[in-house]
Amino acid sequence: MSLLVVGHEPLGERMAGTSIRNWELARAVSSHLPVTIAAPGVPEVRSADFRVVGYEPGGLEDEVRKHDVVVVSGFLLEREPGLAKARHLVVDLYDPFPLENLHLHAEASLPDRMRIDAYDRSVLTRLIRSADMFMCASERQRDFWAGWLTSQGRVNPRLHDADPGLGSLLRVVPFGIPGHPPTPGAPRFRGVVPAIDDRSLLALWGGGIWNWFDPLTLIRAVAALEPRLPQLRLVFPALQSPSPEVPRMPMAEQAQVLARDLGLLGRSVIFGTDWVPYADRGQMLLEADLGVSLHRDDVETRYSFRTRVLDYLWAGLPVLTTAGDSMADLVAAHDLGEVVGYEDVDSVVTALLRLADPDRRASCSERVRALAPSFDWAEVVRPLVDYCLDPRPAPDRGLLADALPIRRRSALRVLREDGLTTLARKAVREVLKARR
Repeated sequence: MSLLVVGHEPLGERMAGTSIRNWELARAVSSHLPVTIAAPGVPEVRSADFRVVGYEPGGLEDEVRKHDVVVVSGFLLEREPGLAKARHLVVDLYDPFPLENLHLHAEASLPDRMRIDAYDRSVLTRLIRSADMFMCASERQRDFWAGWLTSQGRVNPRLHDADPGLGSLLRVVPFGIPGHPPTPGAPRFRGVVPAIDDRSLLALWGGGIWNWFDPLTLIRAVAALEPRLPQLRLVFPALQSPSPEVPRMPMAEQAQVLARDLGLLGRSVIFGTDWVPYADRGQMLLEADLGVSLHRDDVETRYSFRTRVLDYLWAGLPVLTTAGDSMADLVAAHDLGEVVGYEDVDSVVTALLRLADPDRRASCSERVRALAPSFDWAEVVRPLVDYCLDPRPAPDRGLLADALPIRRRSALRVLREDGLTTLARKAVREVLKARR
C-alpha cells in the first residue's frame, strides 16, 4: 500500500495550517508505508522519511496512478479533477473552510459574498460526493460533517447497511504534536527586542491574526493591566500567513491601530514581521511564559480546532483562551490555564493576573505536559494508517448519480395524483432500471 498527500500551496520552510498538517501526516504514516507529498511548484524542503514532489496544473495523474490512497482537501478537486480518479480517495475536512470564508471575504459586497458562499458549498458538495473516507479534527466536527454527509445523500441505505455508525466513513484524526519536546535555540525576543528581557512576562499569540480571532480584547486587557503588571509583554510574531493564497487580514491592521492608539505599540504589545520557520517554532515557544488565543462568538468558533493551542501543549505552556471551541473545553476540563468569556476585558484581566503567579503557571504546565502525549502525531494518525493498510471503496461511491432518476415535476405529479406509496414504488423501479 502507498499514500499520496496532495497540498494546494507551495512547500517552504515557513508553513502554516494545511501544509503543516500534510507534512506531519506524511511523516507519521511513513513509518507504516511509503508516502509521497505533492505540492504545487518546486518544493523548498525535503524529508528523509517520505518523497516530496512538485506538480504543475494538470500534472498529478501519474502520481495518482502510482498510489493506492490519495488524500485531498479544500479546493483541490476543483483545481485538479484528475484526483477523482484515485483508487481510494480520502478527503480531509479538518478545516471547515466555508465558515472561515464568511470572515475572509467580509469586505466584499453582499452579492459577491453570496456568490462566494454558494461556490464554497458547491466545492464541498463535490468533495463529499467523491470520497471513500473522510477525516475531521474532533468529535464536535464529526457531528457537523455527519450533517453535511446526510444532506448530500452519503448517509443512505447502501452505506448504512455496511457502516451504521459511520465509523469507517468519517474518522477523527486531530491535529497533533511531535513526539519529542521542542529544542531551545537562539532567542528571538528576550534580549533581542528592546522591550523584552528576562524579567518580562511573555504572552505569545502563536499564529496569525485572522479575522475570526479577537486580539482587540486582549490588547485592551494589557492596557488595563499596565499599572499592576508592568512586566507583561504581548507578542504577535507575524501578521501575514506564509501562504500566497491567504490575503492580508483587516483584523491584523485593527490590532496594530488599537495598540498604537493605546500607547502600547513597541512597549507592551510587540508585532513581528516574519513568519517563524516551522523548524524554529519550538525555540520561540520556549521563550514564552504562556500561550494566548482569543476569538469571537461565531459559528466558526464552535467547529474550529485551534492548532496554535496544540503548539502551547507541545511546549508545556499554560493557555489563555476564549470559551466556545473544543480546545477551550479541553483547557477547562484539565485546568490547563484560563478560559474567558467573549470580548470580556475584565475576565481577561483577571485571567492574566492569575497566570502572572509563577505557582499557578507551574501547576498548569505540569498538567499540560501530562496531557500532551495524547496528541502525539504517531497516535492521532492511527485511523488514517488503519485505512491505508486496508483501503476499501465506500459502498455507495459512484451510486449517487443513479439515486435521483425521477424528474422533480414528475415526482410531484405522482405524489399529488397517486400518493406517497406509489411514488416510492416508482422511485425504486427507476433506480433499478438505471442500474441495469
